[in-house]
Amino acid sequence: MKKIIVVLGILFFLFGCGLFLYEKIVFTNNIPILAYHNVLENPLEETDISRKNFEAQMAYLAKHHYKTLSLDEFYDWKNGKEIKGKKVVLTFDDGKESFYTTIVPILEKYQLKATVFVIQSAINMPGYLTEEQVIDLKNKDFIDVESHSYNLHGEDTAKSNDYKIYSEDMEKNKENGYHYYAYPFGIASENYVSALKDNHYKLAFLFSPSKWANKMQENYEITRVPIYKSNSLWKFKLKVFFKI
Repeated sequence: MKKIIVVLGILFFLFGCGLFLYEKIVFTNNIPILAYHNVLENPLEETDISRKNFEAQMAYLAKHHYKTLSLDEFYDWKNGKEIKGKKVVLTFDDGKESFYTTIVPILEKYQLKATVFVIQSAINMPGYLTEEQVIDLKNKDFIDVESHSYNLHGEDTAKSNDYKIYSEDMEKNKENGYHYYAYPFGIASENYVSALKDNHYKLAFLFSPSKWANKMQENYEITRVPIYKSNSLWKFKLKVFFKI
């Protein structure tokens, strides 16, 4: 019995050392960027999640000492700044009303940072953020408001690969001072990237089911891991620690 206890103790010790080394190595050059949409009491769409599940996920990040990064902090890290420990970036697409009414209070409760990518033309529309809410969000030090296009959230325009369409849309957003961009539908193209560069965006974000962002990715092809309604808490844990 004593031998079994000793062997188990050694195995647990080695396992703990392995996790420590894994965390140190993996989080040095890789960061999970999570992509959410709507958070509702009873979500219907697979891209939305329940309030209960969302709070459980945020509680997990806080309990396990994840450092949530702003996009400026992520940009600095990508360009060589050292940030120790487990890191994660929280992003929310579309600018739905639930971001203000449901998500922000939970983020504030657990002292987590996040970025909301808004569709500018959707502001003040039913179900979306109001202009007053956007102004309030911009005044919160733990929230960043960035661009999900002015009005390209339609598959035809998103897939057009027309430089003029993209650049004209970005021109309409100039006064908002956005520096980061989430592609509608996660669709990128050569002309899209050219328009982003010419309009002085620093980074642009795609989707990938399990691929973390890393320092070697192109600035306009940064991958984000989408979180879905069907993801259990265990699946969430795997997404933010083991790149699964």
